[in-house]
Amino acid sequence: MKRKVIILVVLAFVFGGSVTYAAAKNYYADLLANQQQQMQDEILKHYKKEYQDKGTMQHRDIVTTVEQKRQEVLTEVKEYAKSKVHNDANDRREEHTKAIQAEADRMVKELKAFVDRLGDEEGVQ
Repeated sequence: MKRKVIILVVLAFVFGGSVTYAAAKNYYADLLANQQQQMQDEILKHYKKEYQDKGTMQHRDIVTTVEQKRQEVLTEVKEYAKSKVHNDANDRREEHTKAIQAEADRMVKELKAFVDRLGDEEGVQ
């Protein structure tokens, strides 16, 4: 009988230990499983923050690119305007120079004719 009792106690201990181990194993698995929604919420929050941070970074990059292009456009157009003003001024100067030269040529011709007439006139000597 003692032997039966010892066997029963050992069996109860082994069986009870197995049940306790299985229950503990399920408890921790359930503990993890019960955190899935919390983990999803945390992942979603992390994703949204990363998405927003990346969007902010891209916005800053694009604004920087826009400012660089703006400066390039301004530089190019200002240089063009400077060149155009210079060319227009040269063109006007050339027009005025040609008009002055034409007037000088006209005056030389007329004044030479005037001088030629002076010698032909009798009362000038």
